[in-house]
Amino acid sequence: MKGQTQLSADVYDLHMLILWICVFVGIGVFGTMFYSIYHHRKSKGHVAEQFHENTTVEIIWTIIPALILISMAIPATKTLLEMDDVQDSDMTVKVTGWQWKWEYDYLDSGIRFFSNLDAASNRARQLNSDVDPNSVSHYLLRVDEPLVIPVNKKIRFVFTAADVIHSWWVPDLGWKKDAIPGFINEAWTSVPKAGVYRGQCTELCGKDHGFMPVVVVAMEQSDYDAWKQKKLDEQKQGNNDSDQSHADLVKKGGEVYGKNCSTCHMENGAGIPGAFPALTNSPVVTGDINAQANVILNGRNAMPAFGKQLTASELAAVITYTRNALGNSKGDEIQPKAIKALLAGEKPGPATAAAVPKNEEKPAVKAEKPLEKPKAEEKAVKPAENSKPKETSNSSAVKEDDQVESVQFAQDKFYPQKRFSDKPSASVNVTSAESKPAAGAKASLDDLVKKGSSVYEKNCQSCHQKDGSGMPPMFPALKGSPVATGKIDAQIELMLKGKGVMPAFGATLSADDFAAVLAYSRNKLGNSAGDFKQPDEIKALQSAK
Repeated sequence: MKGQTQLSADVYDLHMLILWICVFVGIGVFGTMFYSIYHHRKSKGHVAEQFHENTTVEIIWTIIPALILISMAIPATKTLLEMDDVQDSDMTVKVTGWQWKWEYDYLDSGIRFFSNLDAASNRARQLNSDVDPNSVSHYLLRVDEPLVIPVNKKIRFVFTAADVIHSWWVPDLGWKKDAIPGFINEAWTSVPKAGVYRGQCTELCGKDHGFMPVVVVAMEQSDYDAWKQKKLDEQKQGNNDSDQSHADLVKKGGEVYGKNCSTCHMENGAGIPGAFPALTNSPVVTGDINAQANVILNGRNAMPAFGKQLTASELAAVITYTRNALGNSKGDEIQPKAIKALLAGEKPGPATAAAVPKNEEKPAVKAEKPLEKPKAEEKAVKPAENSKPKETSNSSAVKEDDQVESVQFAQDKFYPQKRFSDKPSASVNVTSAESKPAAGAKASLDDLVKKGSSVYEKNCQSCHQKDGSGMPPMFPALKGSPVATGKIDAQIELMLKGKGVMPAFGATLSADDFAAVLAYSRNKLGNSAGDFKQPDEIKALQSAK
């Protein structure tokens, strides 16, 4: 049946055209065959003609099928080109498949959220829930956070996955696209009529594959603008990393647990023995709070790394909830700032969370002392005057596994991703040997790094992520990369010429932008190489190439 978009109508019309051509060919071929068998049968005295080859017949049965194939190929090619034409889109949404939820990133506005199976369907599908699925409207086809788009706008989608292969499908849009780890797929739609359009993941992606619906809500522009502003306000409020009371953490944690953990560990924390461990009286939950936080942030076995999915505030809340609910009563807590420190790789202090006295009604214990940074990070970067001069040979070799790759979406520019990330590392105030002025005023490292942030956001962030963590294995991390922390000339060579799917930025960036993003990648994103190049040096290298 036809969907709701012009593209789905074109796909439907193409399908029907090919179907009727096939029906016509089938009738012609089988009709001729059965007619010949019946009217030239042996019982009527017919004798088979003995002949070898017939040039006329061979020409006919070659030309006619060729013409039929051409008549099918022309409309099919036109429709396929239309489906792949993502140019001139009004907005871009990045869709990432997770087991078993969808992540939506509005790359043009910075809105980001996860879409999970709704609470009613999730409760009904639980073992021994005593809830009749027939009593739940749109059972397994509803979500807590639908994808919202404006009507009559060209929406570009880019698809990838964080774990296994998923497939995003809404029948009314007229297509489906696979979401593959380390790979980017593209599609587009333009919905003419406001409404709710439902679909599902159509790739077998694990035990909860059947509980991964897709819901798209198309709104009139004015309604969409109001939703967008409300979502931005909620997101800003949700990213508040200030300390919260114990009661607030537990309350919020219950909501986070219901959306993200109850599927496997059950609503009461009893788990599913043999598959998913119980959280009630669990040695992990009742043990060291920092050890539990590390398991939740980084994942273990079949458990995903929630550090990449939830905000610091949500993580702190759900950890506090599991330790003070579900039959547990540790009486302690962890604050969002401590979670951010763990996400940044900092060493937590000996008492990130302390036990709450039993006689207090509203316990809200905070860490006894601030988190300590690793000693390596506390060392100040030495000024370049005291350091050895860097090598400046343009022919410096780059090892293949040390080279950084990037990707550009097909026939389009890079799109920045607005993702939750850790706070940026401290500024590096150094002057390297390469930056000694040759003539005239020169840019400082601070100026280059500041400008490089915006250049990185426009050209690199969509693949290497805002914090430089990349999307392994397709898009390598820049944080701690041997390229971004190694010889500067080797990195310049790679950026100038490109490699694989990474474009040659020597031809697309100005010398000022090139020098800025080079300085940013080497002195931010968790790196502190302390060196940089002046724009006039980059310009000379670009001219030489």
